[in-house]
Amino acid sequence: MRPLTHAAHRKFVETEGWTKKGTARGSRKTGDHYRYNLTLATGEVLTTRVSHGAGRINDPKLIAAILRDQLAVTEDDFWACVDSGTLPPRPQPQEPSPAGEVLDAKLARNLIRKVKLSETEVAGLTKAEAVRRWEEYLAGGGS
Repeated sequence: MRPLTHAAHRKFVETEGWTKKGTARGSRKTGDHYRYNLTLATGEVLTTRVSHGAGRINDPKLIAAILRDQLAVTEDDFWACVDSGTLPPRPQPQEPSPAGEVLDAKLARNLIRKVKLSETEVAGLTKAEAVRRWEEYLAGGGS
């Protein structure tokens, strides 16, 4: 795993179009880190902090956590964005269920809580697909 420089981290968020957050007084600096937000098409909001310093992070576990938890990208996608400006793939909102097909609230809740589907995934299922996913879950012993 390549060390993560603060300059590369800043270049990534600026290339992808993250919004820089200021302080209440409008100052450019916010403590010892710049803070950035990115709202995905699915409505999820990603947040990251980038150090003001010119150093780098050498700890592979910390780098992996930043890429996974804050930036939500793979290492390859991160470096492709930094090195060549290739934007990382991001999830797109799914089409809602066809009109007239409303999922039972209990079925939707079970798909989210037990089957571990996202709300967006459940919203994109037809009633028949939702029932099939629930039946597959039950046939697998509920795991």
